[in-house]
Amino acid sequence: MKKLLISLYLLVVITFSIYEQIKAEDENNGSLSTDKKIDSIYVIQKEIYKTIKDEPLADKKYGIEVNIFRLLFFFDNNNINNHSFSGGFSLFDIDRNAEIVFPIFYHEPQYSDEEYEEDFDIVRKFSLDCHYRRFLGNTQNGFYISGFIRYANVKGWIDDNEGEKLHTENKFGIGIGIGRRIFSYKGFYWGTSLNLGRYIIGKNDIFGVGILDGSFDSELIITFELLKFGWAF
Repeated sequence: MKKLLISLYLLVVITFSIYEQIKAEDENNGSLSTDKKIDSIYVIQKEIYKTIKDEPLADKKYGIEVNIFRLLFFFDNNNINNHSFSGGFSLFDIDRNAEIVFPIFYHEPQYSDEEYEEDFDIVRKFSLDCHYRRFLGNTQNGFYISGFIRYANVKGWIDDNEGEKLHTENKFGIGIGIGRRIFSYKGFYWGTSLNLGRYIIGKNDIFGVGILDGSFDSELIITFELLKFGWAF
């Protein structure tokens, strides 16, 4: 309410100032040209746009989001149950032109047959990111650019001199991204993003699956998100 009153006050002051300017020019020149009147209206519109912003997150501090597809992704047969989750936690009140978000990804198949498990190179994938997203407009809504860091924990089968054995690799990476967020005033929001980066700590290409397995074994980090929905509060 305070911001609305300030915006209305500024609008009245700006409009009155321009009116006085037009009145003065009318007295000096007898009349004001149509072009000058249009220019004056355009000035008012620009000032209104700068003052009254689209701020659906003005009273929101946090957000929780999940990938609906991942929640529904549950493959079940005689040998394997696929358990997967993708979500995130956001901070909105750190900077009202930005967002800090912590995306989480987890995927771990559950096997009923140990021999069948060895047919899969990676048996668990986990990652935790921290993204700083800077919105390109003058509000927390729309397109953004971002930078991020990532911690990844990968467990899978490797072949060494002693034969097949389970191995866990911890990796750290950095990257940049682009994306878009659409927030509603009621709290519901949706987002999509594309992130590119590379791992700078940890071994790569040891499980034999490379970039095709979600950027966990490869040196490159490539992730694309489309079906994440959240709620701001």
